[in-house]
Amino acid sequence: MSNDLAQMAPMPVHRNTDEPLWRKLWNAYEPVITGLRRIPLVTDVEISGGMYGITVQLTDGSYLWISSVEELPIDPAEVEGWHVRRAHEDNPTVDEMVYNSTEDGEHSQNGNNVVPLVQAIAAFVADRCLAPKLIDLMSVQLDGVTKDHRRISKLVQGPFDDHHAAVKEYGYATHELMQRGWRCIHEQGGTDWPLTIWELNGEIVTVYLAHVGQVSA
Repeated sequence: MSNDLAQMAPMPVHRNTDEPLWRKLWNAYEPVITGLRRIPLVTDVEISGGMYGITVQLTDGSYLWISSVEELPIDPAEVEGWHVRRAHEDNPTVDEMVYNSTEDGEHSQNGNNVVPLVQAIAAFVADRCLAPKLIDLMSVQLDGVTKDHRRISKLVQGPFDDHHAAVKEYGYATHELMQRGWRCIHEQGGTDWPLTIWELNGEIVTVYLAHVGQVSA
């Protein structure tokens, strides 16, 4: 099943988002930010006292600070590797290196490459259970065509965050078609991702269970 509809972490909401410099940095580091928001981690650009960095909120109240040799430059092309530390505003004992691809860092071979940076953060938060848990959403869908070649497409029921409930609703939907005289001409997917094709008087419809996205648990 496609994961293209996976939930992204929300945009930050604060007064800086209207500032041209904040927007410039947000757009400049969009590949990093989008990669982290897809984990999904709430990600922001920090502008404080002339210091620029990317902050990433974690579920235990700590955060990641992403910089370079010093602060992040306005131009990402000038990044000399990534430096990522975990910290906590209320607990100074939380202080650990997560990733360092600057010249003298453990991951210096990766330089300013964004992909290993995001992969390292994803692995770190998964290992520590510091990212929001995601639940798959499913719905019962119907698509088809009438005998005069008009398209039929509708959401039957959903979305559901429980697979068993979604399959049960799929069963109700197909039973109703059968009661109305529709004939099943194809079936696949078993009870995991069921799909059936139905025919009645020249009309054809497909009823199926579809993955429609994810939400945080």
